Amino acid sequence: MEDVPPPTSMRFSAAALPEADRLAIWREEFGRKFVHLDIAPLQDDPLRYDASFQLLDTASAGLGTMSAVRCERSRRMIADCNDDILMLVPLTGRLQVDQAGQEATLGPGDALVRRSDDPGCTWSEAGHFLTLSLPQAVLGAKLADADRLRMTVLPGGSGALQLLVGYARLLFEAPGGADPALGRLARDHLLDLAAMAIGANRDAWVLAQEGGARTAHLAAIDASIARGHRDPGFGMAQVSRALGLSPGHIRKLLAARGASLSDLVMAARLASVRADLTDPRRAGVPVSQLAYAAGFNDISYFNRAFRRRYDCTPTDMRARSRGA
Repeated sequence: MEDVPPPTSMRFSAAALPEADRLAIWREEFGRKFVHLDIAPLQDDPLRYDASFQLLDTASAGLGTMSAVRCERSRRMIADCNDDILMLVPLTGRLQVDQAGQEATLGPGDALVRRSDDPGCTWSEAGHFLTLSLPQAVLGAKLADADRLRMTVLPGGSGALQLLVGYARLLFEAPGGADPALGRLARDHLLDLAAMAIGANRDAWVLAQEGGARTAHLAAIDASIARGHRDPGFGMAQVSRALGLSPGHIRKLLAARGASLSDLVMAARLASVRADLTDPRRAGVPVSQLAYAAGFNDISYFNRAFRRRYDCTPTDMRARSRGA
């Protein structure tokens, strides 16, 4: 029998469960078996929980929404738990935590760092959240003070934490699919960025700056271009402002890749038109309208750029896609 590859993503939603049994089913099938947590709603409303998870070799990332709840990890529940490091980031709402004899309150964007094999309790307001599960042995080796993995709160204003959160969220916009190599690469970048956010030792900091941070910045630039290239006024100012990176740093990052921002924006616009030209559903839309919609404001310039890129005219491209 052919081996079935393990899943690379999962989704859990309480919405499909009958309200009368929702809490009991969630506790048993998800809370105790998957995340080793017991959960109790803080309000009388039915439990709301909807989250997607990216499984990245020995790490994972989760992104979702949840109603106001109390979560407890007891000694009994962690008896068969691993010793991964958990990072919990409330993206909206506040979170209170009681673990290892310490209490803390987190606001939106702050991060809680804790060991999964330590008992503890959290109270969270309804809202959006991000979670990361990272192998302790690898992450601990990158830190100047591994004791910070016991229970640490990172302020949301930290540039390193914002970079980690931004990169983790990008994984859900462009997941690696079934490619295990991409999963391992994303895991390594998360570990580098997490070490920077928590407090990397000198060697790990240098490596993270050279690897994880650069990759996260480039991924953010690519995502910004994908979202904004159809705006005719889109350019360096918009990317710089959206990502909080200086134009000089953006140019340096892209130069190391052998590209410029204007080249990448042009490529994205041309690729958008090409996709529309070969889409049968858009067969009746004039080429000029497709070009304007992709961010071009000069049709003659568009036609020349398209011919240089694809060695044919837009009309020829459309005809070829029809088999004409």
